Amino acid sequence: MQTHNDHRGTTMFDWNDVRYFLALQRSGKLLGAARQLGTTHATVARHIAALEAVLGQPLFVQQADGYTLTAAGRQLLPLAESLENTASQMLDSGRHGHAEVSGLVRLGAPEGLGSLFLARHLPALMARYPGLEIDLVSVPRFVSITSREVDIAIALERPQANLVVTRKLTDYCLGLYATPAYLAAHPAIREREDLNGHAILAYVDDLLFSRELMFHHGLCRNPSMPLRSTSVVAQREAALADGGIVVLPYYMTFDDARLTQILPEVRIVRSYWISARSNIRRTLRYRVVWDYVVELCQRMQWLLLQEEQNRSTETA
Repeated sequence: MQTHNDHRGTTMFDWNDVRYFLALQRSGKLLGAARQLGTTHATVARHIAALEAVLGQPLFVQQADGYTLTAAGRQLLPLAESLENTASQMLDSGRHGHAEVSGLVRLGAPEGLGSLFLARHLPALMARYPGLEIDLVSVPRFVSITSREVDIAIALERPQANLVVTRKLTDYCLGLYATPAYLAAHPAIREREDLNGHAILAYVDDLLFSRELMFHHGLCRNPSMPLRSTSVVAQREAALADGGIVVLPYYMTFDDARLTQILPEVRIVRSYWISARSNIRRTLRYRVVWDYVVELCQRMQWLLLQEEQNRSTETA
């Protein structure tokens, strides 16, 4: 796409330049942006240079780990996203209900939910909409909508940011698990206080990204936590190596015969919240991903809440 002059001599640019700007901002790399748009890194660089020439100032700074926005780029970003949303709405309206769901959606989720629940179900959505692309950002920390790390975020706490649409996604249950080999080699556990002296695999307290994960200290009077990790997946792997007792969501354990549930009456309940910027919910591909995740969690309540077991709830 070439810039051009109108009849008054003013340099103009069109939507393609903005598309390349957004792709580079989201990927941080020329090759990543090129893959998103099905082109070459040279083409991406050419469009960015054209846009910078129109605006008369640099939009990106190249660093060792990729491209980051300048102050001018950060100022342009919300305007570019608004153009993107408007273009998507125009296409949706113009197709009279036959819109094609396509484009990139970046979905952020806590590590356990993203890696061991959503990742199993997203391929079904991709098969339904071949033009849809999803970046699943599944990490043991918060991912930010307001700083535009992701388009849709799932978190353990309700976001307080303005201009964000939020709803409770689902409750989910956690329990205590260990391998049969670990249990056979250590004193029997018949009640909570029997946990004293056992190795409990836990989070690193001062690196917790949510207060909702602070449940290990309430399991017994004197918990022993010799091995700690910021990752729930790492905790599970340590438990599978006969390393101790681990607190895990039921959806991470229900089909794993290598782990045995301990004290099933200890049922810890937490919640997931889903949110997005309010203007994003008006764009078709974001609505499709949002609605799919909400419907999936409603349909899978038996797995998230371990509903087939009618036990009293602990709020440890």
